[in-house]
Amino acid sequence: MLEEPYRWVEAIRNRREYLEDQLAGASPVIACRYADGLLLLTTTPGPRKIFEAYNQIAFAGVGHPADIEKLRKSVIDIAHLEAFNLSARDVSLQRLVNFGVGPLMKAAFDEIFRSPFIARVMVAELDPTQERETFYTVDADGSFTGADSVAVIAGTPEVADAIRAHLSQDTADQPLKQALRSCVSAWGAGRLRGEAAAEELDEPTSAQITEAITSALESVHLEAAVLDRTLPTKTKFRLLDEPTLAAAADAATDVSGSGS
Repeated sequence: MLEEPYRWVEAIRNRREYLEDQLAGASPVIACRYADGLLLLTTTPGPRKIFEAYNQIAFAGVGHPADIEKLRKSVIDIAHLEAFNLSARDVSLQRLVNFGVGPLMKAAFDEIFRSPFIARVMVAELDPTQERETFYTVDADGSFTGADSVAVIAGTPEVADAIRAHLSQDTADQPLKQALRSCVSAWGAGRLRGEAAAEELDEPTSAQITEAITSALESVHLEAAVLDRTLPTKTKFRLLDEPTLAAAADAATDVSGSGS
């Protein structure tokens, strides 16, 4: 294959199509800023998808649970190695992605005789030096993108775009309850877009979003965590409890149901 470059290119193309097919049905992870920090939200039938990586840094992934776990451990190992060799202040989102998880995923994608990571990941940092580096999303091929207010990883670009279009960009000043409600509603809009045929591109109604959320929560449950700068501890990561998430789901469906 090395002597026939076009075969390598064809193999890479097939690899990309395979990953897109495997990830197409993934439930999105949505992240946004809110008044006291950062919020990450998703749904899952069981395995966790949102984790603490290091003090003020969170990690989330969509895709194969085993690959998400491998990548999570890699990010944690890199963070602790940076802290040991340098200092805790030198553990940054930019270094973890640029010199860690990004190259790791790209190497697995490019090596034809090795299984790629069937995953897309997101890493978030509370109050980074550069606001543009609040969130990074990393695709299965190792390419990554930074964001400052809202970030989404999803099964398809269309679903991610629908969520970003629905989610208010003003969540940075919202209290946690309001930001949660906004994210749950945006997740519902993304689910509708994922289920729609290519020609069905109309803006979803509030009633449709309500129905999508209610139907989905019969088989999956919400999972959410925050990086809360008001916490007095070094670690700012906190998983949200079931009553808080249930209240957010109720609020999102009530608000959606009140519209057209």
